[in-house]
Amino acid sequence: MALERFNIHLAIPQKVFDKIPVNRKLAFRDEVRALKALAVKINAGRPNEEMTVIAKRHTCHHDTNEPCESEVEI
Repeated sequence: MALERFNIHLAIPQKVFDKIPVNRKLAFRDEVRALKALAVKINAGRPNEEMTVIAKRHTCHHDTNEPCESEVEI
């Protein structure tokens, strides 16, 4: 079976992210959750199964050499 596979890595500056309206952030979150509901594990049940139903976010502090905050499941 052919699959559409998405790997999205975005690093948005905190000042920019803070300016995004809450309703737009929630709409993005809701759409990601809806897509996760349709997603499947690649090779489910086989020894080479891949966990491909993953969506997480976190705040990182690489610019200040501080550790990243914990990842949160979307």
